[in-house]
Amino acid sequence: MIIHKGAKKRLSAETWPTLDLRLALLHETSTAAPTADDEYMSDLLPGANEVVNDDYDRVALAGLAYTWATDHYELQADDTSFGVLAGASLDQGTKTWVLLAHVTDDSDSWIVASETFSPVTFDGTEVQVPWPDGTVLDWGVE
Repeated sequence: MIIHKGAKKRLSAETWPTLDLRLALLHETSTAAPTADDEYMSDLLPGANEVVNDDYDRVALAGLAYTWATDHYELQADDTSFGVLAGASLDQGTKTWVLLAHVTDDSDSWIVASETFSPVTFDGTEVQVPWPDGTVLDWGVE
Protein backbone atom coordinates (compact mmCIF):
# COMPACT_ATOMS: atom_id res chain seq x y z
CA MET A 1 0.00 0.00 0.00
CA ILE A 2 1.21 3.50 -0.84
CA ILE A 3 0.52 6.36 1.58
CA HIS A 4 0.32 9.59 -0.44
CA LYS A 5 1.68 13.01 0.49
CA GLY A 6 -1.84 14.45 0.83
CA ALA A 7 -2.41 12.09 3.74
CA LYS A 8 0.96 12.85 5.28
CA LYS A 9 0.06 16.56 5.32
CA ARG A 10 -3.57 16.36 6.50
CA LEU A 11 -4.50 13.03 8.11
CA SER A 12 -4.66 12.25 11.81
CA ALA A 13 -6.59 9.74 13.85
CA GLU A 14 -8.89 12.52 15.05
CA THR A 15 -9.72 13.76 11.53
CA TRP A 16 -10.27 10.25 10.09
CA PRO A 17 -13.94 9.89 11.16
CA THR A 18 -14.80 13.42 9.97
CA LEU A 19 -13.57 13.05 6.39
CA ASP A 20 -15.69 12.24 3.31
CA LEU A 21 -13.56 9.23 2.36
CA ARG A 22 -14.31 7.50 -0.93
CA LEU A 23 -12.83 4.55 -2.74
CA ALA A 24 -12.22 4.69 -6.50
CA LEU A 25 -11.13 1.93 -8.87
CA LEU A 26 -8.68 2.31 -11.73
CA HIS A 27 -9.35 0.06 -14.71
CA GLU A 28 -7.15 -2.91 -15.54
CA THR A 29 -5.38 -1.14 -18.44
CA SER A 30 -4.89 2.13 -16.60
CA THR A 31 -1.66 3.95 -17.37
CA ALA A 32 -1.69 5.62 -13.95
CA ALA A 33 1.06 4.31 -11.70
CA PRO A 34 0.32 5.85 -8.29
CA THR A 35 3.32 7.10 -6.31
CA ALA A 36 3.59 8.71 -2.89
CA ASP A 37 4.10 12.09 -4.62
CA ASP A 38 0.60 12.03 -6.18
CA GLU A 39 -1.42 14.40 -4.02
CA TYR A 40 -4.79 14.95 -5.73
CA MET A 41 -7.07 12.69 -7.75
CA SER A 42 -6.42 14.88 -10.79
CA ASP A 43 -2.77 13.71 -10.58
CA LEU A 44 -3.92 10.14 -11.27
CA LEU A 45 -6.72 10.63 -13.70
CA PRO A 46 -5.43 12.07 -16.94
CA GLY A 47 -7.71 10.66 -19.61
CA ALA A 48 -9.62 7.54 -18.72
CA ASN A 49 -7.75 5.75 -15.94
CA GLU A 50 -10.76 5.34 -13.63
CA VAL A 51 -13.27 2.59 -14.33
CA VAL A 52 -15.97 3.71 -16.76
CA ASN A 53 -19.01 1.49 -16.40
CA ASP A 54 -22.75 2.12 -16.04
CA ASP A 55 -22.76 0.12 -12.77
CA TYR A 56 -19.71 1.86 -11.23
CA ASP A 57 -19.45 4.87 -8.97
CA ARG A 58 -17.01 5.84 -6.24
CA VAL A 59 -18.11 4.47 -2.87
CA ALA A 60 -18.09 6.36 0.43
CA LEU A 61 -16.46 4.51 3.31
CA ALA A 62 -18.73 3.79 6.26
CA GLY A 63 -18.08 2.93 9.89
CA LEU A 64 -15.08 5.24 10.25
CA ALA A 65 -13.37 4.93 13.62
CA TYR A 66 -9.92 4.68 15.16
CA THR A 67 -8.32 2.81 18.03
CA TRP A 68 -4.96 3.03 19.76
CA ALA A 69 -2.84 -0.12 19.38
CA THR A 70 0.22 0.22 21.67
CA ASP A 71 2.36 2.41 19.38
CA HIS A 72 0.09 3.47 16.51
CA TYR A 73 -3.50 4.19 15.58
CA GLU A 74 -5.60 1.74 13.60
CA LEU A 75 -7.82 3.72 11.22
CA GLN A 76 -10.88 1.58 10.61
CA ALA A 77 -13.85 1.27 8.24
CA ASP A 78 -16.41 -1.28 7.17
CA ASP A 79 -15.56 -3.44 4.15
CA THR A 80 -16.36 -1.51 0.98
CA SER A 81 -18.71 -2.89 -1.68
CA PHE A 82 -19.10 -1.55 -5.20
CA GLY A 83 -22.09 -3.83 -5.68
CA VAL A 84 -22.50 -6.07 -8.70
CA LEU A 85 -20.31 -4.94 -11.59
CA ALA A 86 -20.66 -6.43 -15.04
CA GLY A 87 -18.00 -5.54 -17.57
CA ALA A 88 -18.91 -3.14 -20.36
CA SER A 89 -16.69 -5.50 -22.37
CA LEU A 90 -15.83 -9.13 -21.65
CA ASP A 91 -12.43 -8.36 -20.16
CA GLN A 92 -13.18 -5.16 -18.26
CA GLY A 93 -11.93 -5.11 -14.69
CA THR A 94 -9.73 -3.37 -12.14
CA LYS A 95 -6.30 -3.75 -10.58
CA THR A 96 -5.92 -0.66 -8.37
CA TRP A 97 -7.98 1.06 -5.68
CA VAL A 98 -7.48 4.65 -4.60
CA LEU A 99 -8.70 6.01 -1.26
CA LEU A 100 -9.42 9.73 -1.42
CA ALA A 101 -10.72 12.47 0.84
CA HIS A 102 -13.43 14.07 -1.29
CA VAL A 103 -13.64 17.87 -1.14
CA THR A 104 -15.41 19.30 -4.21
CA ASP A 105 -13.85 17.70 -7.30
CA ASP A 106 -10.73 15.80 -8.44
CA SER A 107 -8.57 18.93 -8.36
CA ASP A 108 -8.90 19.37 -4.57
CA SER A 109 -9.80 15.84 -3.41
CA TRP A 110 -6.59 14.52 -1.89
CA ILE A 111 -5.34 10.97 -2.06
CA VAL A 112 -4.90 9.08 1.20
CA ALA A 113 -3.61 5.75 -0.09
CA SER A 114 -3.61 3.42 -3.08
CA GLU A 115 -2.90 -0.22 -3.74
CA THR A 116 -2.38 -2.33 -6.84
CA PHE A 117 -3.51 -5.97 -6.69
CA SER A 118 -4.08 -8.97 -8.94
CA PRO A 119 -6.55 -7.98 -11.69
CA VAL A 120 -10.24 -8.62 -10.98
CA THR A 121 -12.55 -9.07 -13.97
CA PHE A 122 -16.09 -7.70 -13.69
CA ASP A 123 -18.25 -10.77 -14.22
CA GLY A 124 -21.60 -9.75 -12.76
CA THR A 125 -20.72 -10.55 -9.15
CA GLU A 126 -20.14 -8.21 -6.22
CA VAL A 127 -16.84 -6.33 -6.19
CA GLN A 128 -15.70 -5.80 -2.62
CA VAL A 129 -12.61 -4.36 -0.96
CA PRO A 130 -12.25 -6.02 2.44
CA TRP A 131 -10.10 -4.38 5.12
CA PRO A 132 -8.13 -6.91 7.19
CA ASP A 133 -9.70 -6.95 10.66
CA GLY A 134 -11.50 -3.72 9.69
CA THR A 135 -8.25 -1.74 9.60
CA VAL A 136 -7.67 0.41 6.53
CA LEU A 137 -4.42 2.01 7.70
CA ASP A 138 -1.99 1.73 10.57
CA TRP A 139 -1.09 5.33 11.36
CA GLY A 140 2.11 5.93 13.33
CA VAL A 141 2.68 8.68 15.81
CA GLU A 142 5.47 11.05 14.88
